[in-house]
Amino acid sequence: MNRFRRRVYIKPTATDLRKGFKGLYGLLNNAVQGDILRGDVFVFLNRRRTLVKTLQWDGTGFRLTIKILSRGRFADLFRLEEEAFITVSNQGLEHLLSGAPTYRV
Repeated sequence: MNRFRRRVYIKPTATDLRKGFKGLYGLLNNAVQGDILRGDVFVFLNRRRTLVKTLQWDGTGFRLTIKILSRGRFADLFRLEEEAFITVSNQGLEHLLSGAPTYRV
């Protein structure tokens, strides 16, 4: 994909996930300082924490993925009310996407 280490950014507050690519990309342009074409992963969760969308540049274009849990909610890894993106480890992302209910750093 690219030679840089992938970073993972999560928006800690709920996002209206009816937004498609253009809406999520607009959030990134307004909130992220730096190059969003590095291959970093940007994660958005809905208010109920049952749906996650990720957006990532793969070298030729943006890839948008969606995961919906059949039951339960995604782990609440943070309790921030800020709109700014926070960084988590790749392990934290995998844990979140696995649908595990809790996470310990």
